Amino acid sequence: MKISDIVFEMQTNYVKDEDIESIVAFIEKNGFNAQKVDDRLLALGYDAIFSDAEIDGGYDTREKIFNHRKHLADE
Repeated sequence: MKISDIVFEMQTNYVKDEDIESIVAFIEKNGFNAQKVDDRLLALGYDAIFSDAEIDGGYDTREKIFNHRKHLADE
């Protein structure tokens, strides 16, 4: 993930510019680790953005499709 992608994600999640700058400096110094970046965001009062648990959870692809048409049956 590029720094510009990380900045874009934080901007679209309403992270303040000064907080973005501090997180970008942290990433440039330590490398990108989604969990550590999310921990820093949580410490600053924001929601986690980069964790995989949010991406993987909450999306259940099973759907029940009910037949909404009446069928004529031979009696």
